[in-house]
Amino acid sequence: MNNNSVGDVLIVLVTGTIALLLMALFGVSFILYYHRRRKQTLLEKQTLTETYQREILQTQIEIQNHTLQQIGQELHDHVGQMLSLTMIQLSVLEDDLSGTAHRPAVRHAIETVERTLQDVRALSKTLDNGTVQRFGLKESLSLEMDRIRRTGRFQTQFLVAGAPYPLGEQAETVLFRMAQESLTNAMKHSGGKQLTLTAEYHADFFILIITDDGAGFNPEETSRRGAELSGSGLLNLRQRARMLGGDCLLTSRPDTGTRVEIRVPMPKAESPEDKMSGRLSENM
Repeated sequence: MNNNSVGDVLIVLVTGTIALLLMALFGVSFILYYHRRRKQTLLEKQTLTETYQREILQTQIEIQNHTLQQIGQELHDHVGQMLSLTMIQLSVLEDDLSGTAHRPAVRHAIETVERTLQDVRALSKTLDNGTVQRFGLKESLSLEMDRIRRTGRFQTQFLVAGAPYPLGEQAETVLFRMAQESLTNAMKHSGGKQLTLTAEYHADFFILIITDDGAGFNPEETSRRGAELSGSGLLNLRQRARMLGGDCLLTSRPDTGTRVEIRVPMPKAESPEDKMSGRLSENM
């Protein structure tokens, strides 16, 4: 074999090797690109799903708030007026029965109607979104605990740790409804006598804790019963907490009561650029 033949063979070998390396590099690049695109597609699908679920949850919350607000308005305007009219009629009857043995019974009825009227007015406030908007989360929670205490069924305690700061109108409304739902569940199912609500204002996050001294339960056993038996209360709380960028944790054991902890991040302060952008959008 002459030198030219050897050179040709070397050229073929080098060319073939380069071609194989290029093919291998192309194959590896294609595989990496495929996996990257697949990962990006899955992430986009997950983002779209989360966005869709968040929009559905937001719509549900808006519908619930609107419904509760209508109920609260109806309680205040219609039921409240009927109770006020009943008090007037009973007062007239009390005057007519002055000096008779029936007057104390009428007085007792007036006092009962008066307490009922106060409870109805307090309930209408807690059902109205405007209460949270006007007074803020802390004061609205205090009103709710005071309303529960006046029913005489539970002893209540409302604790605040840290310096309160605004969490935003939407977040405070959602948190207030979550607290109401947790308190209602405790009153219906715990069998306890003491309800404690704690609002903790930390530098980076806000915590809302609802505890009772009731019978408690086994969360794992409850979750295995299925949706038709276990209910969707905890799931709804977690979904709402995630919508706010936080989470909800339930802790309970038989005979030890139940604790619901809702943790959400502190809202970011609006930058000067965002404020300027907002003003420009309002003026456009």
